[in-house]
Amino acid sequence: MSTPALAIAHPVLEWIKYTPIGVFVRDSAWAFPTLQSLHFIGMTMLVGVVGAIDLRVLGVARGLPIHPLHKLLPVAFVGFGINLITGIFFFCHDPYVYAFNMSFRLKMLLIVVAGLNALWFQLGVFIDVDKWGPGIEASRLAKVISALSILIWFGVIMAGRFIAFIPSK
Repeated sequence: MSTPALAIAHPVLEWIKYTPIGVFVRDSAWAFPTLQSLHFIGMTMLVGVVGAIDLRVLGVARGLPIHPLHKLLPVAFVGFGINLITGIFFFCHDPYVYAFNMSFRLKMLLIVVAGLNALWFQLGVFIDVDKWGPGIEASRLAKVISALSILIWFGVIMAGRFIAFIPSK
């Protein structure tokens, strides 16, 4: 389907493309690389904190209490916020590239799954985090959830990188 046909078929995408954000990102020589850098920093903040917690739950650095790591979650939330904002800017830059790209769709699905996995962890096994002192081994369920978290976030990162290399359908 050609771009004019897509524009007719998807007026919302056409509107998004010509929002001030979309025009700014397309017309600025430095916007896209700056946004990419910020997106990378946000992902590092998010995956760094979540990964540290997940690895501790899996038994790495068992001598550390988990509560101080849990106190770093606001850093992960800031990282997620940075990624959400920069991701919106990317989408507005060329919504046709993203809306019809299977890697982008997979990335969005995996982010939702990661959020549900984190909610499962928070509500299911992390309620008594204050008791998880040095040397405490996590339950099997906690380890499964943490291993899934690491795999899901690796999937998010990989799907994000593939967006640029897998053409839209």
